[in-house]
Amino acid sequence: MLPFSAVLPMDVQQHGFVQMRVEQRLRSGNDIKAVETELNPQLRYDALWKGGQNVFAAIYQPRFLYTSSFDRRLPPQELVNRQTINLRDPNSTPFSALHNGGFGIEMNRARWRLTLYQYAGYGTIATTALLAPPVWEGGVPPPDPNPIIPSTIGARFTLIFVQTQAFLPLRLTARTALIPGFTYNVFGGADKDSRAVIALTTGPGASLSLEHAATRDDRLITTVGAGQVNTTFQDEREGVVILRTEATQTWRHWMSANVSTELMGGGSVGGDRINGFSFYSLGHAALVYDSWQLLRIAPGAAPYGAPAGRGNRFQFGAIARVAPWIDLFSGDLEQRFVVSLAANYSVDRVTFRGLLAQARVLATPRSVAEYQVVYSDLGIRYRFGQTFSFDIGTRLVYQDFNNAVRFNQLSQATAYAGLLWAPLPARF
Repeated sequence: MLPFSAVLPMDVQQHGFVQMRVEQRLRSGNDIKAVETELNPQLRYDALWKGGQNVFAAIYQPRFLYTSSFDRRLPPQELVNRQTINLRDPNSTPFSALHNGGFGIEMNRARWRLTLYQYAGYGTIATTALLAPPVWEGGVPPPDPNPIIPSTIGARFTLIFVQTQAFLPLRLTARTALIPGFTYNVFGGADKDSRAVIALTTGPGASLSLEHAATRDDRLITTVGAGQVNTTFQDEREGVVILRTEATQTWRHWMSANVSTELMGGGSVGGDRINGFSFYSLGHAALVYDSWQLLRIAPGAAPYGAPAGRGNRFQFGAIARVAPWIDLFSGDLEQRFVVSLAANYSVDRVTFRGLLAQARVLATPRSVAEYQVVYSDLGIRYRFGQTFSFDIGTRLVYQDFNNAVRFNQLSQATAYAGLLWAPLPARF
């Protein structure tokens, strides 16, 4: 099925992509200060055959970092046991290399579409460089803020990441699609020392969605799903196995070619066999605006295409969400509330970006963990041409958590500057 045979069909198109990003960061926080240089190359190969109905893609995108840390501050001994903290000098191993890659295949037919993707990552990473939210490019609601991993419990550790995705959209009619899916995730510390920094979570998940275009401007999506999460802590201590099921109903409405809204409601039952199970609310309200035009993908169709428009461009996205999540510090299933706002404004070659988000844990049955994070990102991007762009900005983060084992308030300010080289794909 993959194009690895000695003889390829005559209609195969092959594309090669090369991209390189260099970013310089200066971080100042109440737990550590650091100067980081990151090299983030990307190599990608695409093969298309049967008139583009079949697509194979392979990507390799490592992260190479050199981090110089100073002014590390340990929390008070009455709050955190010093024996649980990594007291090694973070500058003794300043270089980090996290290798990321993946491959996938898509097969498009008149009545069905198969997508199979496999991603994996392994290597060392600095806590100051982990879990930064992606840049919001518009078209979808802005992302949730990620937690800060405190540098006081391990300035550098080994991370493992594996994600398997398989989806099979079935087009029942021109307006209705049934979409079964399966995922398997592995994320966290790769060894026992690294799991003292961040626990290892693993587990499968499955879902079934029914997407129906009720009118030209209204989309109804009904989804049921289930999953399992296994957590491993330091010294190979196994946490309880968390089981979760959920059901949601989503209504997506396009108010115009430029504005879309989305309402989702539902519930989730989750917990474990030892502590029992609880009900968690699921829901969100979202708004997306694009002065050019928003893409509308038919139910079950491939998400290809680019928005049409010219001149200055303004993008805005907002979402308020409530949903359970796995607390990376305690391993508990907790109810969390998130609010995110984002905007981009492009004038000729210059784009101004802004993102503000907050997440906090709500009253959760049996959980003793309390957690909140506030995140902001302001930046400017300048395009020299089709292949080069330069951006500068600042990120401000405040985090407060207490899981009865650790008490930690973190504030972190980051100034960054980056250069991106992304030449047009080569066909061969």
